[in-house]
Amino acid sequence: MKRNKLVGITILLTGVFILLYKSDGFYGYGGYVDKSWENIIISSILIVLGFVIIKR
Repeated sequence: MKRNKLVGITILLTGVFILLYKSDGFYGYGGYVDKSWENIIISSILIVLGFVIIKR
C-alpha cells in the first residue's frame, strides 16, 4: 500500500514538473513547431495516472 502511494505521488509530481517545464520549440519542415501542447497532454496523462494509483 505504501509503495503504490509513493509511486503515485512520484508520477503526480513528474506530471506537475513537466507542466511547469518551459521548453522551446524547434524548426521543422513547416516552420517553427511549439512543444507546449505535447507538454500539456503528457502532464495531464501523468497527473491523472498518479491520482488513479494513489486512490487505488
